[in-house]
Amino acid sequence: IVGCQPPSPPPAPPIAPPPPSPPSILCTNPVPVQGGCAASLGLLKGDGQEAGYLLITPHTSTDVYLVDASSGDITHTWRTPYGTGHAVYLTADNDIVRLENDLELEANISLRGGASTISVYDDAGELLFRKVIKNETHRLHHQFDMHTFDARAGNGTLFALAAYKLSCEEATELGRTSCKEEDGLYVEAVLEIDTAGDVVWEWYMSNHVCDGCDNLTKVPINSGSGKQQADWVHANSLVYDAEKDVLLMGGAYTNEVYVINHTSPSETPLMGDGAPASLLYRFGAGRFGEQYDVRVLSCEDGLCFTVFNNGRYEKSGCSFDGNGVQETDCSSEVLLTTLPLAVLDPSQATPYASEVLVQTLFNASTLPDGLLGDGSGKFLRLTNGSDVRELDPFFSLVLGSAQLVGEPFTNGSYLSVMVGTTGTLFEAYWDASGLAYSDVRLVWQVPGANPLGPGKPGEGKAPTILENCELPGLQSLSGNNTGWTTRAFTAQRYKDDYCGPR
Repeated sequence: IVGCQPPSPPPAPPIAPPPPSPPSILCTNPVPVQGGCAASLGLLKGDGQEAGYLLITPHTSTDVYLVDASSGDITHTWRTPYGTGHAVYLTADNDIVRLENDLELEANISLRGGASTISVYDDAGELLFRKVIKNETHRLHHQFDMHTFDARAGNGTLFALAAYKLSCEEATELGRTSCKEEDGLYVEAVLEIDTAGDVVWEWYMSNHVCDGCDNLTKVPINSGSGKQQADWVHANSLVYDAEKDVLLMGGAYTNEVYVINHTSPSETPLMGDGAPASLLYRFGAGRFGEQYDVRVLSCEDGLCFTVFNNGRYEKSGCSFDGNGVQETDCSSEVLLTTLPLAVLDPSQATPYASEVLVQTLFNASTLPDGLLGDGSGKFLRLTNGSDVRELDPFFSLVLGSAQLVGEPFTNGSYLSVMVGTTGTLFEAYWDASGLAYSDVRLVWQVPGANPLGPGKPGEGKAPTILENCELPGLQSLSGNNTGWTTRAFTAQRYKDDYCGPR
């Protein structure tokens, strides 16, 4: 697909392959304006963007798309049997490794962004690997990190994010003050999984909690917006920093990012005083607001990462009218955070939060003329001549990702951002004259929709590509009529000579 070396042979016979992948679908956007109708899907703007590919797994579809970043064409489609668990990656052999949610499996742990399975598909849609974790005590959700995982070669491991369910008795003993017996309490776990499907290393937040403490190496168990519910932390991102051998986990409801020492011994859920001191640092409360998509950057002077900070808890919260148009002043931002290197050395004094550097890469004021500069005064305005879809200002309620390509604040670097609520992908390049990521060279709107809604395939109800001038439908998202049927959580940007994590 991407032009890498011929794939190595697959392992022994695949199990229960999914339905065959359909032929590649080529989009024809943009189209000329005719009768007031402009292109509202696919490539809305392309002007000097870097060649390469985008890998996207829409929230409301069972398909995965590989998009040519130059043309906006969908060059390949993987048609899978399950809805997305939000994460997907491309390998050197043109396989995809995907987090999925099998709705037919019983869910003892219920949370938004829940998943069940990590699957590997080749470019023809044949199943090469599958690991299911959706049981009485554990459930996959939101994200995983590829690390060195290679299903074809049969070696390496990946890191998966999972929720672990405590009983209320166990949670109370840890200091929890609110717990419903029928729900229990979910604490976050990291599972390192090899290509045989075995868990070879584990980490549990339940070993690193406290009741009301201000220790930055412990997590207050009654903190954040989830302090009254089972899904207390609602972690939504997990990434491994190979240079420093640490994992970074983002907790949306606690508004924090956690630094986990991978060199520490493997853990069990309730180790008490015998647990290793593997939580090195936490940061974000008071600065982040339900942040998403933590991504590590190479950084000599600290531990550096970007986040999509969606600002849901700015001011008094966000409200919307019946058409999904924002009624209150609430916006998102992309941030670059640098933690002091001292966080990695337990022998040193724990740095104060004031020693952390947070820099803004992009926010609602970066593009006063919007993505398309069409004079509408909106961040994005789509119309079919009679109806309108609007996104204003730059904001995504509960979905979003941001990938920084290149060295921060330098010529040639750019942000590849998915506004997840609407499924709008844009790329903004560094403009040295304005000292901002304001040079927008790519705007691409997810064109796929599923008639049955999020992750619900059915006979005769396969995901479809909408017409150029067809506007996305509106669906409830987080209790508001704000989600577009084209929405997607994240996107992965690959260069045109990409040959996978190896």
